[in-house]
Amino acid sequence: MSAENQHWVPKLLLKNFVDAGRVYCFDIHSGEVTKPPPKFAACEPGFNDFEIDGKRVSFEDKFEKIETKAAPILKRILAERSLAGLSAPDRRHVARFVAAQSFRTKAFYEGLADKPSRSDYGTIFNYLWHSLFVVAQDIARRHWALMVIEGDDAFYLGDNPVVLQRTCEPNNGKNLGFDVVGVEAFLPLSPVCALYIACSTISRMIIDTYEQAMAVHRIARAKIFSGGGIGLADLLETQATLRRAGPIYKAFTEGAPLVATPENIDNLNYLQCSWALNKVHSNRKDFAFARKVFRQTPQYRETVRTSVLEKGRILLPPDDSED
Repeated sequence: MSAENQHWVPKLLLKNFVDAGRVYCFDIHSGEVTKPPPKFAACEPGFNDFEIDGKRVSFEDKFEKIETKAAPILKRILAERSLAGLSAPDRRHVARFVAAQSFRTKAFYEGLADKPSRSDYGTIFNYLWHSLFVVAQDIARRHWALMVIEGDDAFYLGDNPVVLQRTCEPNNGKNLGFDVVGVEAFLPLSPVCALYIACSTISRMIIDTYEQAMAVHRIARAKIFSGGGIGLADLLETQATLRRAGPIYKAFTEGAPLVATPENIDNLNYLQCSWALNKVHSNRKDFAFARKVFRQTPQYRETVRTSVLEKGRILLPPDDSED
C-alpha cells in the first residue's frame, strides 16, 4: 500500500473551498471544526490501492487522468459562471469526473451492505471503475444547469459530494441512481457554484412546456394586435408560465447561470450534510446550518446505504485515456 495520501474528494474541488489556503472541516459526529490544508482532507494513505487477483492495482493514476482533463473545464466554468460553450468532449470529461466521484468515496465503501474486506472490494472497485464510462454517457446526455449564489450564502462540500434526490419526492430516499427516472444530481464546485444535473424526463418536460408557452404567446399577441378574440387572461397566464420557466429553460438550453434561491441553497447544503460520512467542508468557520441539520435529524450521522447493481455487460472503452 502506498504511503501517499490518496483522496476520495479530489484536491481540485477542496482547493475551491479554502480560506487562506486551508479548508474548514466540520466533524458531523463530534461537532469539532478543524482547518487542514486540502492535502490532508478527505484522504488516507493508499486509499485507491487494491489487490486484485493477487496483483497490486492502483486507481490513483486513473482518477488523476480524469481529474486532469476535467480541471481546466471546471476552472473555466467557475471563472465564467456559465455552462455556455461547453463542447461535447467538455461535457464528456466533466461527466466522467462526476461519475467517478459518485463511487470513489469512503462513504460509498462504508455504506455497502455486507461491507466487503478491502481485498474483496478491489474486484468490486474494478467493476465500478469500468462502469463509470457507461454512467458518464447518461450524465453527459442529461440537461445541466449551473446554480450560482449572488448573495452572502455559501454551498458546503461534503465528503460524499455527488448527492441525489427525487425531483418530485425529495423526502423519498429509496432506490436513488443515475438510471432511475425522476432522480436529479448535484455537485458543489465552489462556495458559490454548483452543478445541477436534472432528470432527463423532467428537464424535457420543462423545455417542452416553455416552448409550447412561447408558441401560444406569439399566437395570442398576433390575435390581440389584429383584433382577434383571444382573452387577455390567457395571454397573462402564458406570460406567467414564461417568467417561471424562463431561467431554468435558459440554463438548460443556453448554459446561462441559474440564480440559486435561498431554498436551493438550503436544499443542497442539507443534502451535503445528510450524505456525508464524517466531514462537511466550507471556506467559512461557521457551520450553524450543519449543526442545525444534525441537531434536528441526528439519524443523518448514520452512513448512507449504498449498493452495486450489475445491469448487463459493461462496455469497456478502447482506452481509459481517450478524449
